[in-house]
Amino acid sequence: MNDIQDKEKSSMRSLERTLRILDVLGDAGGSINITRLANACGLSRATVLRIMSVLEKYGYVKKCQRQYWLGAAVLPLAHAYMIGDNLLRVTLPVLQELAHVSDETASLFVRQGFKRILVQRVDGLHPLRFILPIGQGLPLPVGSGKVLAAALPDEELARLIAEMGEITLTNGSRLTRESFEADIACIRQRGYSFSNSERIVGIFSIAAPVLDGEGNTIAAVVVSGASERVTPKRIERLSIQVRAAAKAITERRYGGSHNH
Repeated sequence: MNDIQDKEKSSMRSLERTLRILDVLGDAGGSINITRLANACGLSRATVLRIMSVLEKYGYVKKCQRQYWLGAAVLPLAHAYMIGDNLLRVTLPVLQELAHVSDETASLFVRQGFKRILVQRVDGLHPLRFILPIGQGLPLPVGSGKVLAAALPDEELARLIAEMGEITLTNGSRLTRESFEADIACIRQRGYSFSNSERIVGIFSIAAPVLDGEGNTIAAVVVSGASERVTPKRIERLSIQVRAAAKAITERRYGGSHNH
């Protein structure tokens, strides 16, 4: 029995290491060499090379001149997620309506660890000047990611704050732990977040949480646009539209059974 348990533990350890390597490759956003990859994963070069050879065999990574990238085999997985996820099917018409009434870009983000991942986007009358690719991961403490951070249990939120250090925003201000905690308290109270030029200069965003049937946050609906078009009155109107869109997604997916 112990032999079986030992083999299972060993297999799980190998699986966790493999997934950690894929995470680091995804975060690299390009090529990475074995030494940097091993350091980032906290593993020996020999262990990483052994796992990479298997991943390369199945097409999940590719190698060229001692550099590694994610391989084409990850794309069918992403495609299967996009077409198979019930949340995305329910969300698309809501985002289309939000983009239409707001004239701005409407997006859906989900949380993955301490990052937010863009999973859906619909352009409004005024498309953004930059392209954020579907699947792009962004830090939770910056911009509309804070609406997802506000939904974290206090223990996880404390860990995020401990790990984030001090961040300089693109508008020049510093995001300290104190200012971040104040932002979180404000978001929890009013039910949406507003940010301006935090991640990209000249871009504002307003975000609201999407809840599941038990009232847990599962995603964030966001409208983003040029800062020059935003006024206090418009922030108020957009915040109402964004919260209405988030509520509509919850009701379409869960039949209005959620609790506020």
